[in-house]
Amino acid sequence: MCFIKRKQRKVYSGIRRVFMFILISGFSFPVFSQITDPLPETDIRPVTFSGSLGILSEAYTVSGIDPRRPPALGQIMLNTNFSLFGLSSGFNMIYSTDDNPLRQSMNRFYYRGSWRWLTLSAGDVIPRFSRYSLSGVTVRGGLVEMHPGYFSLSVTAGRSGKPVEFTNEPGFREPSFEQWLYGVRVGVGKQGRTQFALSGIYVYDVETSIENRGNATPAENLSLTPEFNLSLFNEAFFLESNLTVSFFSMDVTSEKLDTDGFSGLNFMTGVLTSRAGSRVDYAGEVSAQFNAGPARITGGYERIQPGFMSLGLGHIRSDQEMIRLRPQVRLLNGRVNLNTGYSRGRNNLLETRMSTVERQQFNTTANLRLSTAVNLTLSFMHMQNENSPVDMTMAGAAEMHQKQVSRNLMMVPTLVLRSGTMAHSFSLNTSYQVLDDQSHAIYEGTRAASDFTNFSSGISYGTSFPGGVSFNVSGNFLRNEMNTSKNTGYSLNASTGYAFFERRLTTNLMLGWSQNGIEYVQIVDQEDPLMSAQYIKRISRQLSDNNGIIEGEYVVRRWSRQFMMNLSASYRLPNGNSIRLMTRGLLNKPSADGGQAYDEMHASLRYEHRF
Repeated sequence: MCFIKRKQRKVYSGIRRVFMFILISGFSFPVFSQITDPLPETDIRPVTFSGSLGILSEAYTVSGIDPRRPPALGQIMLNTNFSLFGLSSGFNMIYSTDDNPLRQSMNRFYYRGSWRWLTLSAGDVIPRFSRYSLSGVTVRGGLVEMHPGYFSLSVTAGRSGKPVEFTNEPGFREPSFEQWLYGVRVGVGKQGRTQFALSGIYVYDVETSIENRGNATPAENLSLTPEFNLSLFNEAFFLESNLTVSFFSMDVTSEKLDTDGFSGLNFMTGVLTSRAGSRVDYAGEVSAQFNAGPARITGGYERIQPGFMSLGLGHIRSDQEMIRLRPQVRLLNGRVNLNTGYSRGRNNLLETRMSTVERQQFNTTANLRLSTAVNLTLSFMHMQNENSPVDMTMAGAAEMHQKQVSRNLMMVPTLVLRSGTMAHSFSLNTSYQVLDDQSHAIYEGTRAASDFTNFSSGISYGTSFPGGVSFNVSGNFLRNEMNTSKNTGYSLNASTGYAFFERRLTTNLMLGWSQNGIEYVQIVDQEDPLMSAQYIKRISRQLSDNNGIIEGEYVVRRWSRQFMMNLSASYRLPNGNSIRLMTRGLLNKPSADGGQAYDEMHASLRYEHRF
């Protein structure tokens, strides 16, 4: 209860701040507008100011299943942009009532200001230095970026994670320490062409930030990344490479290690202390692109060492190696576009695992503009995944070996007919996929293959009328067949829209229906107590066809139907502001033993004020 009351007070406090901002803005706008006018006899504006304020409220209800979102939600989004005699700046803020102390914060605060080659950012910034050192992590602090001529410098610092104590409360994910990040990137050259850059990232957990840590341990990470880009022959050839060396310590409270005999680690151990569980790994990639008229060839190589970790990344999968090649060509003034790609990757780079996973993929796509009204897209994809034991003679090797080969063919023709101010659009998409299970156990006869075929097709039609009326209808069909089961799906959707009051009010209504069914063979085990005569008789009465027992088997058919409705309306006020209402409903009705019936409703109302 105390937690709920604190959260309510926090929400009310945030709402009061927003209303105060709107009130102050309303009184100050007449005065402010006077200094945004151009200077006499010039087009120079001393001050420019623009932005938007959005207020979003949502309501959600469900019955029959557990809720998938909170019953009520509120968000406030503020974005501003202004300039003062050439010095531009901005301010962004997101506040949500769904923020939870059991996980990282969703609320965002951001300020940005720039002048010529200097940019200053503060609040919740997202710096991107390199792919394997710093990318995708939100830092609550600051970012300074300078690009004077051929020199560039970026500096960032701040908190990259808030402390979260271990708890058994619902909604808890995992404990985390307060985490701080510092980074510097220096570059020489022209961005996007020939350039050399060097970046360093240091991240550490504050050991004393949480008391109830569970199994979490405070970590520390230092990474260095040299980058090199080369552009030749008037950008006909471009080479790009980067390599990140990461020193990662999983637990800074563990015992120290003596590294005097490892001279190659001195540049890292001079900053960080080597401890039990510490390791130095690297990740990098090199790519090249060659342009020759209508043809382009791109290739690359990527390697991520086993155990590589970087606290400046949201997520990364280590122990990976990948080779990529992608040729492209444009013919007949762009009427024919051909794209082909090949990639091959594997893990177990140091051969320390019991098996190696290899992946291969080949794909080709042709986009053909047959006429001004007809377009055709054809594509083919071949994928192969294989998990191979390093020693086929060891126990369980046959079961460990897994190999699946998948082939997918797709065709998408499109027809667009125009008649005056009206346009009619027809499209058809068809896909056929086959998967072959070529695992070793299948050839030995120890298990059944998991082969399947999948066919899907969809057709759609759309048109619009000069009066503001639009209409769209689409249907889809899916059929999936495996050895002992069949899945079938149908769907039909229709939507219409209309614009009122000189297109100030736009409305859209979508109605949808879908049905999914599964049919499989159930083996009857007479010794199983669940397979009693009464149980089999009851199940048999629910079957529409073949409802008797045939040679110890019976066919089970289950299905579920869904009914959907989406209604949205948007109104543009005379002052440029807008109001948008959206409602969505879903009703799920299964067969007697096909699942759980439920219905859910979701509604949102958003007001956006532009200034």
